Amino acid sequence: MPALTIFRTFTTRPFAGDDLQLICFVLGTYRLIQLFCLIPLAVITLVNRFKGNDLLYNGYGRWCPQYELLSDNEFISLSYEDRQKVTRPSSQYIFTVLAAIFMVVDIAWMFAVWSAASVGTPTQPKGRDKILRPLIIFKMFVINFFPVALVVYGIIKTYNSRANNYGCGNVPLLYDPDATPAFVLFSILLVTYALELLVFPTIATNKIVKFTRGHIASERYSTQKRGERLEMCLGGLMKCFSVLLNNPNLGGKELKNKGELKDFASNLMGFANNDTKLDIVLSDMYIGAKMLARVQAERRLLAIQRLQQTSNQKKTEREDKDNIVEAPTGDAIEGATKKDYRNTLKKDGKRRSVLTLQTSEQGKEYVVVEKDVLCSDNKNDVDVLKEVAHYSIYAEYVYWHFRLVAIEHFALGKEETRFLPSSDTTWDLIREKFSLTSIGLDESLLVYASFHSGLASTPYAVIVDEVKETVVIAIRGTISMEDWVIDLQYVPSPLDKVGDICGFDGKGRLCHKGVLTRAKWLYNDLKKYRILKQLYAEDSPYKEHNLVVVGHSLGGGCAQVLSLLLRPSFPGLKCYAYEPPGCIFDDEFCSKSKEWITSIVRGDDVVPRLTQPNLETLRDEFFDVTAQIKVPKIKAFYDVRNPCPDSHLVSRNANMLCKKAQIDRDTSFSEKLRVLRNERADKNRESTKLYIAGKIIHLVDTTGDETKYVPYWASRYEFNQVVLSNKMLSDHSVPPLVQILKNLKLDETHEVLVQEHVVVNDEEDEEEVRVFLCFSNPHGKISFIVLVFCFAAWITNIWSNQGCKFVSRTTIITSPNGTISPGPGMSAGMWAYNLRECIDPNSCDFDNFNDLQESEFCQPYPLGLIEIDANTKAGRAFASLANFIGFIGLGLVLFSTSMKLRKQSCVALFVVLFISCLFGGLQFLFLHGVMCGRIELVDGDMADATCTLSENGYAAVAAVVLWFVSLVGSGVILYTY
Repeated sequence: MPALTIFRTFTTRPFAGDDLQLICFVLGTYRLIQLFCLIPLAVITLVNRFKGNDLLYNGYGRWCPQYELLSDNEFISLSYEDRQKVTRPSSQYIFTVLAAIFMVVDIAWMFAVWSAASVGTPTQPKGRDKILRPLIIFKMFVINFFPVALVVYGIIKTYNSRANNYGCGNVPLLYDPDATPAFVLFSILLVTYALELLVFPTIATNKIVKFTRGHIASERYSTQKRGERLEMCLGGLMKCFSVLLNNPNLGGKELKNKGELKDFASNLMGFANNDTKLDIVLSDMYIGAKMLARVQAERRLLAIQRLQQTSNQKKTEREDKDNIVEAPTGDAIEGATKKDYRNTLKKDGKRRSVLTLQTSEQGKEYVVVEKDVLCSDNKNDVDVLKEVAHYSIYAEYVYWHFRLVAIEHFALGKEETRFLPSSDTTWDLIREKFSLTSIGLDESLLVYASFHSGLASTPYAVIVDEVKETVVIAIRGTISMEDWVIDLQYVPSPLDKVGDICGFDGKGRLCHKGVLTRAKWLYNDLKKYRILKQLYAEDSPYKEHNLVVVGHSLGGGCAQVLSLLLRPSFPGLKCYAYEPPGCIFDDEFCSKSKEWITSIVRGDDVVPRLTQPNLETLRDEFFDVTAQIKVPKIKAFYDVRNPCPDSHLVSRNANMLCKKAQIDRDTSFSEKLRVLRNERADKNRESTKLYIAGKIIHLVDTTGDETKYVPYWASRYEFNQVVLSNKMLSDHSVPPLVQILKNLKLDETHEVLVQEHVVVNDEEDEEEVRVFLCFSNPHGKISFIVLVFCFAAWITNIWSNQGCKFVSRTTIITSPNGTISPGPGMSAGMWAYNLRECIDPNSCDFDNFNDLQESEFCQPYPLGLIEIDANTKAGRAFASLANFIGFIGLGLVLFSTSMKLRKQSCVALFVVLFISCLFGGLQFLFLHGVMCGRIELVDGDMADATCTLSENGYAAVAAVVLWFVSLVGSGVILYTY
């Protein structure tokens, strides 16, 4: 936050400047795949070079029938004419070297971007953009040249090779060069480089679209049009979701995108700062939300500690009172026991209270409030809790059970959406045929049910409960897409006309728009099929039954509003709403509804807290917490992903967040935030806040493991904060709620568990920020000096291994009869030997070694001519390992010139260079191998060879010395720690 501007209109959006670590991670993974192909390709190329398998003889490769191997007589010498016919192609080496350079440069670029993106905080760049901008430009115009060059070079080379049958003319090939592992790896690399180039047409297309948008003279991009498009997008997504899942229960058939989501889209645009651009990206939302959840958890933890202290104080006061109970006459009764005291409370009708936490009116802090706990000493509490527990089963079963029973036992067709006994069915027959015994409701009868789910209609059932002698209307909660649309229609709607029709005073009163739509449909459906009229007719056996309306979630909100519409006709009506939406009625109507509505909320359930003002408060808290983050976003990301126990909440939050008073208010983000809040404050003054209706029972988990709950009478004002916790969604589930209510034990002792937290020192030094800047030499000049020596050692060691002049051999040949004669001298390397040629082509005797001289060509050792011994194999292995491990050390040294290494990395560098130096020395085991010892020739002669170092051998010695100097330099770097 915010997006990095590269040029005037070219930005990194949807990524912020401190989100580029994600780009580096994805690109690094891509490079890793390429590296897995490049390393084997380089190894194959080098091995072929060492062994001479890449040589072309007379322009033909080994795959051509015309290819001629040097004869055994030419093991030592090569004629002047033949010298012109042996060539070595360079195309594969050029591609491999370019790919390796590209890999190293791009990895260094990723390190630089990663470290630069880690500078500053989400709201304070602190110069981050000044570093990132030139790096992005360098990537666009310099580094991206490499994949273009590699793709073009690879395509041209492949085309030319295939065009002339790989240089073999018109004859069939001995084998297909395209089937070799090297070509397969080459092809994979070529494809990956080509895929990278697709980013350019993508960027170009995006810029063309933006340019076209900016030059269309219409109102398409006005706020109103954007709102309409947002509405269409939301509706389209919901429609696609329902189609993809292909589940009839999810609905979606009545979604027409004709204004159903208009109000929500408008509110969402205002909530998401459509007019004031704050440059919030997805990573900011994730980290801000996680940090806000921890801030809320810390706030609650500290409040619980205050609550515990206050509770202990109250407990002490009560214990003092337990010993003296005032008699009605005012005389003290000494020695009264606690049991006597509780009996006195019970006799006087007093209730037990508990200290609990309640959010303030602003929803930004907790206060300790004394609340009335439901207890067995109060008859009203016992009766209410019994009723709530009893009717909760209907709120659960209306989701699926009633429909299944109607299909399996009441002959309802699977495609039918309405269950209604025929008009000639008597009450006795209904009692006999439509009992709900099969689902455990032995004394309950299903007399009507509608299972159609639409925008206005909702599934519900009418049940006769013969145990409680009540008629129950149970309304289903949110399942289908249409239900979600109704949930999102939470804007206030007037009740004036509805009140005139139903017989209550709705003048000036407001209600949840979507829920009111459903309640009116329920009211009309009951009236259309004369359900209640028949149940309460003069000849009905249930005419004296009380009416009860229940529901869960959206169904609970519908139950509350439907009960309001039915109450003029049924004054004794009761409503039990389980975890209903938090925006049903306005404040005054909520107070009046306490006469007949009881709402039940469990723990941190988010649904009763989802109101527009609460979301506004949550958004403001989110912005405040985001502005408080004092560490780089990448560090905050790692921190919020790790679980944070209560005992570390305070310390972890202190390490991540500064105090509100320390927030820099002069930043661009703070200025835009002030503008946004002023805009929203003006709009919010015109709106009316809606609340949960009726009396509210709040079930609080006192142990944290969902085993013990304490119910208390809550205030609708304390649900003015969306609690971000891991239980905010699970607490909304209805099956666990039913079991909790059934197993709830009043007067059970509940203790609040308080975690001790770790106190941190506010003056703790901040962690050093390490930034990758190319050749900034954070370790001083020593790192650059080590880099020079290390690079020289690596290049020198590679050259010493590839040549064929590692040693110069002189031989003495001993025949079987004991005759000793000088043998041919030659230069030999680890993998090849040096061919000899005639000094004077006009008068040359191949059998006279004095007529021959060393040529510029190397020939691999013929297979089977000599048997490679252990010392020669060891020398070759240590030489190759010295090259490979030395390359790793070179990379670490190069990294040390751009970013300060940690101590562990310095130790690793020292060890790597030590191994490279050691292996470089061990490669001289080659001097004790078969090439420098006794060889039995084909004719039985014995050749005793004496070796002295030649130019490649001296280069190997120089490489060991250079490795040792680099090792000493790395030790100096390590010593500085």
